Amino acid sequence: MEADTNVEARRYPVWTEASPKEEELNRALLDRTTGKVHTLLKGLLVDPEIHHYHSYANAVSVRRLGYNDHGPVHARITTYNALKILRLLHESGIRTSLEREEVGTFEDAQVGVAIGCFLHDVGMGVTREAHEWHSINLGDAIILRYLRALYPEGDPMPVVLRGLAHEVIVGHMAHSRIHSVEAGAVLVADGTDMARGRSRIPQNMERDPVVGDIHRYSASAIRRVELSHGDTKPVRIAISMDNKTGLFQVEEVLMTKVKASPIMPYLEVCALVADDPPRFYLR
Repeated sequence: MEADTNVEARRYPVWTEASPKEEELNRALLDRTTGKVHTLLKGLLVDPEIHHYHSYANAVSVRRLGYNDHGPVHARITTYNALKILRLLHESGIRTSLEREEVGTFEDAQVGVAIGCFLHDVGMGVTREAHEWHSINLGDAIILRYLRALYPEGDPMPVVLRGLAHEVIVGHMAHSRIHSVEAGAVLVADGTDMARGRSRIPQNMERDPVVGDIHRYSASAIRRVELSHGDTKPVRIAISMDNKTGLFQVEEVLMTKVKASPIMPYLEVCALVADDPPRFYLR
């Protein structure tokens, strides 16, 4: 039997173009960044290899396992939120770990956060269990490629930020203890992507109930998550929801990550349930 050489006739997943939501988030990320972080994101956001990793991770997460979005949109939302949390801390005088330890600058810290956060879930394409370690395995060559392009030959920062990016990735599930402000910001940011858009695709799929359903129904109750300066703390996370179903997402997902994060002392967490008084989990 002759090998099929008709490449055009083969069927490939439709992963080649960014969705309108991805394009919107791309603009937001690029509009809010400058310098090395902006240069890094200009590459990451249009990198076809990364796009395929994200898309396949999402296919496994949503179609095979029935979980929420872990693909291109989730990567962008968490990266945007992680950088915003880092910026709010910076504006309040809270230095990153690289700054405190006199290893790097705030810009360097942002670079480590951005590249680690953007790749934190690519390992979902392998398996849900320990996917953070698979993300490191799949993403390490990409991390090195971009860091070496950003910094001149002989600069130690690619080595430093490779380690930081690995901490960001391995720490995002709160299974492994992390210690840096940078990784702590990503851990919290990962928990902030809980609004109803993240649950729409799996919830619309027709199938029997499975483990993980409560996460989707809880997320569908949440209208938006807002990050801003708090009244008494550098960062406030305010979660607006239609009904109390959304509290599961706050209590079991976000607060689990907040309690494991080194930046917990700098956070306020507030749930806004319809017309009820604000419910503070942390202030």
